[in-house]
Amino acid sequence: MSWSVIAVGVDTSLPSLHAAAIAGMLARQMGAEVVMIAIVDRTQAVGDIDAGIGMEEALLILRKEAEQALEQAKVELGAVPLRTVLVEGDPKHDLLRVAEHVGADAIVLGTHGRTGLARLLEGSIAEYVLRHSPVPVVVVPLPPHR
Repeated sequence: MSWSVIAVGVDTSLPSLHAAAIAGMLARQMGAEVVMIAIVDRTQAVGDIDAGIGMEEALLILRKEAEQALEQAKVELGAVPLRTVLVEGDPKHDLLRVAEHVGADAIVLGTHGRTGLARLLEGSIAEYVLRHSPVPVVVVPLPPHR
């Protein structure tokens, strides 16, 4: 097994940062490039009329958070060849679309490990990607607390 391009889904969560660290480790072992993908979910851009925040301002805030997530994940990666991609869309579908577009040989994702009602209500991006990805997917849980 040899991968030359490893895509990693990045957001502001701790599981995402841990996944970036694992993607960096895999990339160093295989001499691969990492493509960090952050997706701004437009459905999460909720304005607040009382606070004077419209939909466009809310979307701008989400974009800035995604940019910050990419910067934080870069620290976790270490020294590896790197590209970053920031798009707006549906995380489940667009992560797969972008990974295919960049020629990813594998996808690395962090997971919160939710089950039951929480997973049903929030949906699982990792589960969707696992079921629909044409390339191997590495799902990285958070390590247990020490």
